[in-house]
This record gives sequence, C-alpha cells and structure tokens, in this order.
Amino acid sequence: MDGVVEEILEAFPLPWSGKRVLLKPNLLGPYAPEKGITTHPSLIRSLVKALKKRGATCEVGDNPGLNGYTANERCARISGILDAAEGGYINLAKDSVQISLESRFLDKLVVSRAVLDADLLINVPKFKTHVQTQVTGAVKNMFGILVGAEKARVHHAVPRPRQFSEALVDIYQIRVPDLTLMDAVVGMEGNGPSGKDLRPVGKVLASRNGVSLDGLMAAMMGILPRKVDHLDIACQRGLGEIDPARMEIRGSWEPLRKFRTPLSFASQGWFGTALNRLLYRPLIKPKLKVRPDLCTRCEVCIQHCPAQALSLQEIPRLDEKKCIACYCCYELCPSQAMELTSWMKRLSPRDKPGKTNTHSA
Repeated sequence: MDGVVEEILEAFPLPWSGKRVLLKPNLLGPYAPEKGITTHPSLIRSLVKALKKRGATCEVGDNPGLNGYTANERCARISGILDAAEGGYINLAKDSVQISLESRFLDKLVVSRAVLDADLLINVPKFKTHVQTQVTGAVKNMFGILVGAEKARVHHAVPRPRQFSEALVDIYQIRVPDLTLMDAVVGMEGNGPSGKDLRPVGKVLASRNGVSLDGLMAAMMGILPRKVDHLDIACQRGLGEIDPARMEIRGSWEPLRKFRTPLSFASQGWFGTALNRLLYRPLIKPKLKVRPDLCTRCEVCIQHCPAQALSLQEIPRLDEKKCIACYCCYELCPSQAMELTSWMKRLSPRDKPGKTNTHSA
C-alpha cells in the first residue's frame, strides 16, 4: 500500500510541508477490518507515513454513527484506525462548533471544529453501496463531520430520499475535501453500507474532486451516476463531472460484472414519486428483519432511530407507521443482526409465518 499512496501523492501534489492535515476515514462503527465495512487501516497507515515524510502534521478522525463519549475511540480501536493513525487519532466529537448552513432544510448544524481548522482535508471513504442513497463514497462520507445527534436530526428533518440527498450535498459543501482516496481494494455490493456481501475490486481510486470520484464508483457498480440523487444534485451545482466519459482517467476501469445493487428503489421526477407512493412503499419496499441468533439486545438500533420507531420486546420491533426508511438501524447494528428482505423473498413459501427464523424489525 505504501507504493500506491506514494504514487497518488506524486500525481496530486499539494503543499504538505508545515500543514495540519486531517484524514477523514469511513469509520461507521465498531467493525473489524476484515468485515470490509470501514476504511482499511493499511491505507490510513500508509497515508500517515507518507504525509509525515513530507513534513505535515497528520491527524485522523471521524464521528461514527454510535453516540457516547467512549464509542468514538472504541470504533477506532476495533477498526484498526486508532493504531494506524500512529498517535494522531483525535475524537472529532470533543470539539465542535455550530455553523450556519446554506440549505433549504437546515439553518444550522453542529460540526467538528477540526474539520474546519485543518489546512488540508483528505477524504478516505470506502467503495460501498448504500440502501438509502444507492452508493456511499466521497460525498456521503462527509456526513461524518456532523457531531452527536446531528445525523439523526438531519434524517428526521429530511426523510424523503431526494431531499436527504440534497442535504448531503449541502453538508459536503461545508468543507470540500482537498483530496479523496477511496479504498476499493475490497468493496461492498448488495445492501451496504454495513452488509456482509464483499466484492474484491483491487483498486485505490483517487481524485482532487470527490464528486467525480463517486461518479466513477457508481459507473463501476453498473449504476448510472445521474440516477444517484446526490451525485445528480452535486453535478447540477457545478461541484464535479459525474460521467466517466467526460473525465480524464488515468489507469483502466470497467463495470464490475454482475455487481449486485441495493434493494432500495431509486425514483426521480413526478412519475417516480407517484410510482414510489402507489407501488413501492406499500408493496415492494424492502422490509427490515432481525435475526434472533445474532441480536445481542444491545439497543443500538433503538437508541439511534431518528423517528423513535423501534422498541425492545424479545428483540427490537418496528412501528412501520413511524419508520422513515433511513435504515440507520440496519447501518449501525454492531452484530449485523439487521437484514433487508425483498418483496420476492417475502412471497416465498419458506417465508410464511411459522417457517422463518427472522422477525420483523
């Protein structure tokens, strides 16, 4: 990994010497590196080493989805990011500031002060799908600059997919990264961002423009970038080109064969909205289920539900009338006990009552 990072930093030269550089990995939760959910520590370690060699002061930090004073360090330790930072890991939640936001939905947000104070910001996301936004990469990774319960507040304020995607771009624009390196050595397909379906990709993608990098990622997944709401919005705002055919790309790439996209349904325009309301929501919308054999009753899903739609009985139970389909419970479950099922699977005879080992969440 050291050689790859050196090649990238040479290709995208920045004035590193004497600068305070912040690395922002994808540190979703307390997941070990082999689960493929978080940015791999080897990439962070190589970046730290290379930046120090160039005379930079290097810090590494994120705001994982889990709340609590000690949760941040715990996530960093289990993911291997804490050791990879070589003494430079910081808890981004410890020092925050409220800022005004240019957004149709949110006037103010509380963000990590270190993100704003850094001389240079390197975004280090993971190559993954996402059940709510289709993909999670450079733009979505910057959602992690929000502190504490701010993420839940955003989800609750903008529950509709297109509106949430617009809010993501608003947040991305608070502090646009100077460089993005995406860990695509082992990616994730299917129901990301914390699923079990890993996909070897064998690449590290890099660009000065994170929006363009996400466009390439989507194309590699076989998803039209303009069909990803937050990429379409970012492109319309002039934040980056999302069509790989219009980009200057060094190195080879091609769509990954038989890449599995999330179960979530992406709709755009008035027709898509109507179809979503009349057909998708009542019939086809993926259903959350809890696997009792994996559930530890830790209540993380309940504590982090923006709509307070979950309650603990024998296992967590979902009030579907309150659910806003943000899938935070699925995303943050430390034991990966939450699963999504498609409408086709629900019609299967083996999924009839009394013949399943899962329970509705």
